[in-house]
Amino acid sequence: MGRGKPTKSDTPTRQALLRPMITRRYELAVEYDKCCGCKMCVTVCPQEAISISEVVLADGRVQAKPRIDMDPDKCSFCGECVVVCPTHALSETVNGEPEIPVIKGQAFPVLVRKVTVKPEICAASTETAYIDDCPVGAIKADVRRDEDGNVLAVENVEVERATCINCTHCMEEGPRGAFTIVKPYKGRTGLDVSLCPEGCQACADVCPTHCITWDGKQVALDERFCLFCGACEEVCPVPASEDTTGAIRIVRTGFVHLPVESAAWTAALDKLVSFREAARELDIKGQVKRRKVVAERLLGEMVDK
Repeated sequence: MGRGKPTKSDTPTRQALLRPMITRRYELAVEYDKCCGCKMCVTVCPQEAISISEVVLADGRVQAKPRIDMDPDKCSFCGECVVVCPTHALSETVNGEPEIPVIKGQAFPVLVRKVTVKPEICAASTETAYIDDCPVGAIKADVRRDEDGNVLAVENVEVERATCINCTHCMEEGPRGAFTIVKPYKGRTGLDVSLCPEGCQACADVCPTHCITWDGKQVALDERFCLFCGACEEVCPVPASEDTTGAIRIVRTGFVHLPVESAAWTAALDKLVSFREAARELDIKGQVKRRKVVAERLLGEMVDK
C-alpha cells in the first residue's frame, strides 16, 4: 500500500476508507446499521464518490435497505457527507481523533443539534415510555421498580448526544419541560395514503425516527418527529414524477446552523434544499430574487445554543 493512497475495508456492519499520510491518517467510515439510506451523502458529495444500492422489497416490506458504497479513488475525505448525515452513520477521524475537515476549515457550518434535559423534572414523574420509545436508544436512566414491576422512581436521566438524532420524541412524549430538542433540518412532509399499495409499509421500515408508523392497515406520518431526510421517498414504490405526486413527499427547506460564508456550503445548499419551497415560506416571487434571498437566509440562520 503506497503512502497516501486510499484503501477500502468492508465488513457486514461497517465500511471504511483509510488514507495514511506522513503526518495525518484519515479514516472515513459508515455504520450500516445506523444508515437509513436517505441519500443526503450521495447528493452533497462534491466528488461523486458515494453511491447507493437499490432497496429490495417483498410484499410491501423492506428486505434489504439501500446501502451506501464509498469510492476510495474519488473520495477527498472532505467530510461534507459526515456533516449532513442525519443519523450519525458516517464519521471521520484524523489521527484517531474525530475531525471534519470542512468544519475545521470553516467551509461548512456546524449544524445546531441542541439537546437539553432537566433530570429533576424527569425525577418528578414515573413515566418511562419516552425512554423505551427513543428510536436510537439515546436516553439512559436509573429506573427503580417494585416487586410487581411498577415504577417507583426515574433517576439520573441523560441523553447520549453522540447517539441522539434530535427527533423530538422525548420532548413531545416525555414529562412536560423535561427536554428541549432543536432539529438541524427544516422542511415539510406529505403523505397520500390513497396512493399506497395495499399492505405496503416500506416507508415505516426505513424511517429512522419512527415518524411513519403502521397500524396494520395503513401507514401514518407524524411530522413532529421527521428529520426531512427523504429515506421514505427512496423506498416508496409509488415515486413522484413530472406529471404525478408520489405517495410520500419530503421537502427540505433549510438547515439550522451557525453562520458561515462559504462557496462550498452555498453549493451544498443548492443540492440539498428546495429553493422554490423555501421561498414560498418567505412569500418571495421572482427566480433571481428568490434564490438570492433564500440563500442569504440559509447562510445566516442560527439559533441560540
